[in-house]
Amino acid sequence: MNAMNYEVEQKFAVDDQQALFDRLEMLGIRWSNTVRQEDAYFNHPSSDYAQTDEALRVRLDGKDAVFTYKGPRIDSTTKTRQELELQVTNPGTDGVSMKQFLKALGFTYVHSVVKRRRKGSLTYKGQSIEVALDDVESLGLFIELELVVAEQDIPAATTLLTELSQSLGLGNGITLGYLDLLLR
Repeated sequence: MNAMNYEVEQKFAVDDQQALFDRLEMLGIRWSNTVRQEDAYFNHPSSDYAQTDEALRVRLDGKDAVFTYKGPRIDSTTKTRQELELQVTNPGTDGVSMKQFLKALGFTYVHSVVKRRRKGSLTYKGQSIEVALDDVESLGLFIELELVVAEQDIPAATTLLTELSQSLGLGNGITLGYLDLLLR
């Protein structure tokens, strides 16, 4: 059995997009295309994910679709948590079958988050960092910095992302997910 991987993530609201782009370009970011993503969130039939700090979503990303489970956060300064993903090969164009699958198992639809995401990657202090610039409907513009690491590497990953965010002048991080922000 493989060791569990954890997603170590920091999220920030973006006030000055051009200044952020300039700093990222100086660090040699490599951008990919912007895609539309829809994340439909579901609640467990016998436990309230809002109370247990877990998440289950169906992500539609262009032609790709993924079931994602996110475990409870294990760090109060970042959004560090276990993340399990299952790619679906025939989701259809709008993921209806995936959503029906969860509903048939007793899961309850909660809400969807729709965003335009521009993905990028950069190397910082020898580590490859995933970057996402998200324009979230009804919320605004955010940047996420992410590393996926083994449990023993969480402290080093947290330190690295904190150093990177400070060098980018990002200020205070946001530990709430987009769903939480939309529901408030």
